[in-house]
Amino acid sequence: MIEPLAALGVGVAAYGTAIVGGLAGYGTNLLMPIALVPVVGAAAAIPILAVSGLFNNGSRLVIFRDRVEWRPVLPLTLAAIPSCFVGAWLFTLLSGPQVALLLGATLFATVPLRRWLRGRRLNIGTLGIVLLGVVFGLVTGGTPGGGVVLTAALAAIGLAPQSVVATDAAISLVVGLVKVATFQALGELPAASWVFALVIGLIAIPGVMTARWLSDRMSVSLHGTILEAAILTGGAMLVLRGLGWV
Repeated sequence: MIEPLAALGVGVAAYGTAIVGGLAGYGTNLLMPIALVPVVGAAAAIPILAVSGLFNNGSRLVIFRDRVEWRPVLPLTLAAIPSCFVGAWLFTLLSGPQVALLLGATLFATVPLRRWLRGRRLNIGTLGIVLLGVVFGLVTGGTPGGGVVLTAALAAIGLAPQSVVATDAAISLVVGLVKVATFQALGELPAASWVFALVIGLIAIPGVMTARWLSDRMSVSLHGTILEAAILTGGAMLVLRGLGWV
């Protein structure tokens, strides 16, 4: 059983991180483990976030549908699907402390990765887009860091900010379905996890709607600074928990 106060905290986090994800195209699954892992454990967090992410990405796709750039969607998605199976399967082989360490290390790695890719313009063809899809699928299958890889890549190939958000949602929705199906087939999604994930996903929908309203009214640089600080703090906590120090 989950304490009411803990459930309330997760609900507030789901709404807030949905706003972050709607503004930046990533961040929801990077920040949610900070609130979710202490409540359900590290091993259960990734499958739950995979299900709730379907609601988040689906609502983001509907709300930002006029901003989708469809050209990279098909090659990226087709390339990501098989590697997503591999990433999700590898995740199920890890123990609870190993998952916590993996989540924490992923959170730490996404900050320098985002900074390195930010501002770079990648001149790549279809093969390059396919390779990006393979990397994205592998990372997103077993960690919460796939979003930052995808959004950074979409920005680097020249998509405008709102197009990054919308195109990321279109790709992530399909890959997310594959991820959920894999976790279900491997027995990582019991009924309790489904209920918890559905509640988180439904709460996220108004968060995405708020993000669309805020997208033209908020400093993205300030948001990015706050997000990175939260990611690094959460990553440190997860690493310490995985090492058994907290």
